[in-house]
Amino acid sequence: MNPLLLVGGGIGGLAAALALGQNGVATQLFEQSPAFTEVGAGIGLGPNAASRLQAWGLLQALQAKAFGPSQLKVMDAKNGRQLGCLPMAQDFVQRYGAPYLTIHRADLHQVLLDAVHAQGATELHLGHQLLNGQANTQSVQTQWLNPDGQTVSHESQAVLGADGINSRVRELAWDPQKLQASGHWAYRCLLPRQALPLAWRSDEMGLWLGPRLHVVHYPVRGGEWLNVVLLVEAGQEVQTPGWDTQRSAQQTADDLNQAIKGSCSRLQDLVRMSEHWRAWALFDRSPLQTAKDMARGRVALLGDAAHPMLPYLAQGAGMAIEDAQALALQWQGEDLSVEQRLQAYAQARWQRVAKVQARARRNAQVFHASGAVAWGRNAALRWGGAAVMDMPWLYAG
Repeated sequence: MNPLLLVGGGIGGLAAALALGQNGVATQLFEQSPAFTEVGAGIGLGPNAASRLQAWGLLQALQAKAFGPSQLKVMDAKNGRQLGCLPMAQDFVQRYGAPYLTIHRADLHQVLLDAVHAQGATELHLGHQLLNGQANTQSVQTQWLNPDGQTVSHESQAVLGADGINSRVRELAWDPQKLQASGHWAYRCLLPRQALPLAWRSDEMGLWLGPRLHVVHYPVRGGEWLNVVLLVEAGQEVQTPGWDTQRSAQQTADDLNQAIKGSCSRLQDLVRMSEHWRAWALFDRSPLQTAKDMARGRVALLGDAAHPMLPYLAQGAGMAIEDAQALALQWQGEDLSVEQRLQAYAQARWQRVAKVQARARRNAQVFHASGAVAWGRNAALRWGGAAVMDMPWLYAG
């Protein structure tokens, strides 16, 4: 029987290839880029994601590249006062069976790619652009533009789209649905920790909340670098998401200066330590409404192709990893058709990812609040502390 065909060689696609391979399922993975590369900066991996990576035998490789924050401190961006603290490290391991890790996106991608290579269950095709696809009751036929400029065809049991927020698989198999611009921008930079003042070399994650912005920072690359992300409501419309989107150096400087105006001096000092910021316009889609949003017939979506979300729960990579595990579980045991397996996968996932999408949107409002809403948020954090900040519904999932 023809192997499953995965479209997209990012975190979601490689995680799916690895998880399926561990269940004895052969796959072919097609990636549009001529080489496996991963742009970006740091990401968070909650215990829900780390536990799955741990089950795949990757925890040791991850811990060599990642960082385990001791705690999360939430601060008021205007006056610098601490609002709340959530112990992490061993507390999370004891509570959820896995740590919270912070890691550079490229490092996570490399760990997954190395594992896929070592497993040997996936045939990798680089430099292939998906042109078209047609599904019938027996298989899916896809047409590709290969690196030599030739059109080639492939037949597979099913097509699994893990090709990101601008998914070509989604375009071909679903009704058009325009991405929704949030008006928010994420500015990211990496700072060498040894070059920073001592106050910025702690083992903590920091989250600063202020009107129309928030800032998050944490160590990555084994603690050698500090990942800093400033998320701001710039209010400028763009057509497509992506890194370095339509932002000149002057526009970036203007956005950052405007965003941190009125913030405490300590936060302003952090933002001004780097001149090398990368801009990312934030897009998402409305929360999923039904399982058919993730699977139809012999075609299924996972990760950002299925459910792009704002980064205000730090769960983009986590949900893709959960998708991969849930997909692979459908190839265990029962003698089901491919269509039934994909439908069962979608039924198992759509409500959870819809909840995460909705919570991420809600956090965008809460994090950036002012006035009475900000007062209520700060009071809840001060009085509730770790109980308010922890998310068992998410991390234990």
